[in-house]
Amino acid sequence: MVQFSAPNLRAQVARFTRFVIVGGFATALMYALLLVGVEGLGMTPVPASVVAYGLSAIANYALNRRLTFRSTQRHRVALPRFAAVSGAGLIINTLIMYVGTTMMNGHYLVVQILATAVVLLWNYLGSYLWTFHQPSGR
Repeated sequence: MVQFSAPNLRAQVARFTRFVIVGGFATALMYALLLVGVEGLGMTPVPASVVAYGLSAIANYALNRRLTFRSTQRHRVALPRFAAVSGAGLIINTLIMYVGTTMMNGHYLVVQILATAVVLLWNYLGSYLWTFHQPSGR
């Protein structure tokens, strides 16, 4: 259960700040890979986004485990959980990209920004509450 005391709130804000910084790096990597896929390799936006998301997830896992959540959870536990949360995030991302670019004819970068915001919240909650959950409430 999440407590809402002042020290706990400060810890939550600090953790979320680290999550945003790590996520910013992973997101920058994802956008760079997306641009390479679309502009450099001639891929269509949805598959390029899927590939970019998957590759950036590797860096995201390692950095969030170590820096954001300072988790001692074993990889054999945390990695499958991360894959499940990230996989659900990928589905959310892909649906937003598909609807936004294919059905609504939006520019792929604008739609990706919206998708990134939605997936950020999903991934933080999944990571905090399940993937890297520490019984001590860290």
